[in-house]
Amino acid sequence: MTTTISEQDSSLTGSGAPTAENAPVSEKQRIQSIDTLRGVALFGILLMNIIAFAYPFAAYTNPAIDGATEGVDLFAFAFNDVMVEGSMRALFSMLFGAGMLIFLNKPGADEAEVKKLFYRRTKLLICFGLVNAYLFVWIGDILYAYGVTGLLLYYFCDFPAKKLLKISAGIVALLMLLHTGLHFNARMLGAEVEAIESLPAGTELSEEQQQILETWDSFLEQQFASPAVIEEEIETKKSGYIDNFVAAASINIFIQTLVFLTNNVWDVLSMMLLGMACWKWGLFDASRSMDFYTKLTLISFAIAIPVNLVETMTFINSGFAHHWVPGARPSYDVGRLSLAFGYIGLIMMICKSGVLTAFRKGMAAVGQMALTNYLSQSIICNFVFMGFGLGLVGELPRHQVYYVVFGVWIFQLVFSVFWLKSYRFGPAEWLWRSLTYKKMQPMRL
Repeated sequence: MTTTISEQDSSLTGSGAPTAENAPVSEKQRIQSIDTLRGVALFGILLMNIIAFAYPFAAYTNPAIDGATEGVDLFAFAFNDVMVEGSMRALFSMLFGAGMLIFLNKPGADEAEVKKLFYRRTKLLICFGLVNAYLFVWIGDILYAYGVTGLLLYYFCDFPAKKLLKISAGIVALLMLLHTGLHFNARMLGAEVEAIESLPAGTELSEEQQQILETWDSFLEQQFASPAVIEEEIETKKSGYIDNFVAAASINIFIQTLVFLTNNVWDVLSMMLLGMACWKWGLFDASRSMDFYTKLTLISFAIAIPVNLVETMTFINSGFAHHWVPGARPSYDVGRLSLAFGYIGLIMMICKSGVLTAFRKGMAAVGQMALTNYLSQSIICNFVFMGFGLGLVGELPRHQVYYVVFGVWIFQLVFSVFWLKSYRFGPAEWLWRSLTYKKMQPMRL
């Protein structure tokens, strides 16, 4: 059985000459189940990311920001909060970790050369992330975090699956403590603010009460949820490219430093290590039994859906309180990880059974061109919503934003299928490989 996936590049011999073993993988060598799973994860990520394009960034976690608090708009939020939030990002990260592991463990390859290529390709991924974050003005970019965190993975590639799982579980446990701490901190602070705001008009506030209000304002600003920040963000998004570039740059610097060190690196690292363990256990190539995948699907969804449903309904019934947004829920990681494994089991069942051929082939094409499609989502969505494009930011009700998602899905599905009829790689994948090996890769089939 081959061990190649769409992220895998080929290694070189010590002399630098390519061999049959280290040339980029052929179509026959690909594992379609992994590409299919990646395609599903990529499309699922857009269901969430589209909100941050279409509205102020805070609307990503709180539908009250864009007024999606009733009717079909509330249903659109609730469905994605239960069935998508966090799981597709986790799945995408897991697959990325598996891809890096495969790259580093090619049988017969020169270890020193593979190590050099691995670090070069990972640094190039950081560059792709910087382009997406700054030039494509997407503050939700994940490639930078993948690249920086990926530099650590070399030291884990020889760990057995159980050890990888234990390390990942330890990091997830720390994340759960962090999310729980954020929950209770925001909850107590919010309660204190409500008590102050309920005082009779004209009441003179103590210095301590004034400090509480200032702390709350600072908290909202950090969450991009203060009225002033929201108004400024909408005005900027409706402006030209330069204004958006400047605004995105300042936010990206904050996200890629403080937020990265306190949250993102641990989130990504835990999922990548988990993905490496899953690859060693054969979860991603449909090689386990149908009974195994059926049980994985049923048990995972049986845990995830009730947990996520309780979280979502609690959030809605609280009046969309800030201490119940995703990322500030004590059980957040339980729900999203269980949901991710449910989707793994479901897609592997579909691939193993051989049903839904058109779906599998289409999603595999999307997944094979994951880097191209991920970057193009930023370009397309910026054109649709930003002021230097169609300027639709804040103009569509939430349920209509998903018409844009469906349009992007159809375009990328058709484009990926037809592109791969003639070419070996997507455009971004070809550039990534060519720069990694410092040699132009053959593009046409």
